[in-house]
Amino acid sequence: MAAPLLAFLLLSSCASLPLVGGKEPRTIVIRNRSGSDIDTVTLREAGSGSPAARYGSISPVPKGVSQEYVRPTNPPSFPRTITIEWVDNEGKTHARDLALSKALRSATGSREEALVFEIGPFEDVLVFIENNHH
Repeated sequence: MAAPLLAFLLLSSCASLPLVGGKEPRTIVIRNRSGSDIDTVTLREAGSGSPAARYGSISPVPKGVSQEYVRPTNPPSFPRTITIEWVDNEGKTHARDLALSKALRSATGSREEALVFEIGPFEDVLVFIENNHH
């Protein structure tokens, strides 16, 4: 009876630990497939409006274009859930919370890897690891 409770407590306590340690890709790609130009894209920790919790910001990202952002050496680990926020060419702000666990599970930390955030039509956002992005 105590084992399931202990397992639950251990899993709960890991919520704030880094997700994959040093295997996270240093390159982030923002791909605009929305059909319109985007002025600015910002990645930040979900639930945090603080600019200090940002993981990168790119501007502009014209329609049909992919922009790369290379994270600094030894960047902070990604949180389990990240908010991608973008401002379109009409000044309207859009935001989506995305879980990174599934995408980062396949990350190896290779220089050829990138963490891709693909903004599609209807405000859909896909997140995945892409190899050989150069």
